[in-house]
Amino acid sequence: MNVNRLRWKFPILLLAVGTAGMFIVGCASKDVRQATVATVNGEEIKGAEFRESLGVPAGVFAVVDIPVEKKKEALDQMVAVRLMAQDARSRGIDNTSRFKEIVRQNDPVVRIRALVRKEIEGNLKVTRKEIKAEIAKVKQAKKGISDGDAAIRAVKSVSAGRIRKIQEDLIAVAKKETAAVVDNQAMARIGKEENVPDDVVLASVGAEKILYGDVRKIFRGSSPAGTPHGQPGFSINPVLAGNILDRELAMRALAAYAKKQGVDGSDGYKAVRREMERSVLRNLVADNVAAKNIEVTDQEIEAVYAKNTAPMVRKGMKVPVDMAAMLKAQIRAGLRDEKGKKSIDAYLAGLKEKAKITINDDILPGI
Repeated sequence: MNVNRLRWKFPILLLAVGTAGMFIVGCASKDVRQATVATVNGEEIKGAEFRESLGVPAGVFAVVDIPVEKKKEALDQMVAVRLMAQDARSRGIDNTSRFKEIVRQNDPVVRIRALVRKEIEGNLKVTRKEIKAEIAKVKQAKKGISDGDAAIRAVKSVSAGRIRKIQEDLIAVAKKETAAVVDNQAMARIGKEENVPDDVVLASVGAEKILYGDVRKIFRGSSPAGTPHGQPGFSINPVLAGNILDRELAMRALAAYAKKQGVDGSDGYKAVRREMERSVLRNLVADNVAAKNIEVTDQEIEAVYAKNTAPMVRKGMKVPVDMAAMLKAQIRAGLRDEKGKKSIDAYLAGLKEKAKITINDDILPGI
């Protein structure tokens, strides 16, 4: 089991602009955001969280133009995560060392997201007039686009730039308040020296140091297993090292600044932590219960491989050994995912049969 895969993932930085529907200011009243959209065995799903699942940054806007059926599909996914997380807790998975370690690793991300969400809630403003003006621009640039698609693009365009500005300003403040600095002399050694020691300090956030070894570890963790970059002895070019360092410095500065601002223990922090824990529990119970012992046989792989390579064989072409190995590895992964999904769907169906789920249908159109 790859623990890194189970870490809670957020797009950095950290809240993605919506993927569907139109966000309209004026329907973002606090009571709607705190209204109960559904309950799952007594556990509530609130309006703000539901809006975020639809792509609304921090849940601050309504998405009235998304069809109710689409909203129900999104809500069904949220219900599924809660059911699986609840089942994981009933099995004691939340008391395992693996779960606790993943939660510990993700605590800085929770702190950062709570801070960013708070900033977006306080500073992101989009009016109907601005959206309409942007829709007109989109339609002018792309003739024949539907009203719905034009609205989606307009909202992305208007919101994305403002969210980026909010985040950039927040990072600048965080770096200043936490004395985050890069050691340019140390950075200059990368690419000039053949073997830069892992304990060279590249940057600091207050008393916290970021070492060259930290940068290499981050890059190694993002590289496929078995590649040169996935091995302990590799070195990276200075541009790539600089990009990784900039990102890591921003993350650590934000985490330290969030702590300095008293985010820990706040309602926002608790809400984000609950979301993170549910996501981690869902993944753990999926891998270790619902889709446990999924097997893919060599015969199944060969059958799919033969079908996929048949056109080449008919032309008298021979599949190179390396390509054949790569294709078979991809086929194995695809078959395992397919079987795993079916197993999880069956497992979820069993949970739903025993669950008490209520949906507030009246609130869905205007939320």
